[in-house]
Amino acid sequence: MFTVRQTNKTKQIELINEAGEVAQKACKTCRRLKLAEEFPTYSDGRLRASCEPCYKDYKRNYDKANREKRIVYRQRERAVRLGLPSNFSDEEYLELKAFAAGRCMISGEKVELQVDHVQAMSKGWLGSTKGNLILVSERVNQAKGAMSIFEFIKSERSNGLIDKEQLERTIHYLAQANDMSFGGYVEFLRLAEDLAQRNKEYWR
Repeated sequence: MFTVRQTNKTKQIELINEAGEVAQKACKTCRRLKLAEEFPTYSDGRLRASCEPCYKDYKRNYDKANREKRIVYRQRERAVRLGLPSNFSDEEYLELKAFAAGRCMISGEKVELQVDHVQAMSKGWLGSTKGNLILVSERVNQAKGAMSIFEFIKSERSNGLIDKEQLERTIHYLAQANDMSFGGYVEFLRLAEDLAQRNKEYWR
């Protein structure tokens, strides 16, 4: 014996068994009546409005539409966890993408790009800010690792991965984006590197 009821918010039909549990439910998206087991649940155990296939489609489309926002959010969250500056915005990310135009901001290679930090956050000084984020290839990102841009340039791991003209354009862009001269921005990065080193030595 089942009791029919309608949900308050989404106005979906549910079939309730004698134990008071939802046995079947009409999916909000495809409108089909399905078993409760065919619906994903919230963390508190409540059934979601859409069945598993429909929810997966929704999630996939949502993630695709909000991919850029999620990228920026993750970078800010990483900085917050480390107690570092975290004011990088969605608009600044779009500007960065427009500047890169699909090319690694260090090697110039036209590939899928990943977010990297000019000075790695592990240095404990600069975080996810307009002057410290760039877009690079996976090869550059892996080779650079936790090094700062200066350490990477001097390292053998950068062999074959630096296009000097592209790197110069990148520094000019970052300097301009932060209302600095080319030399002023380079000096700013060197100062940040020096402070990070002093901080590391202090806590040894």
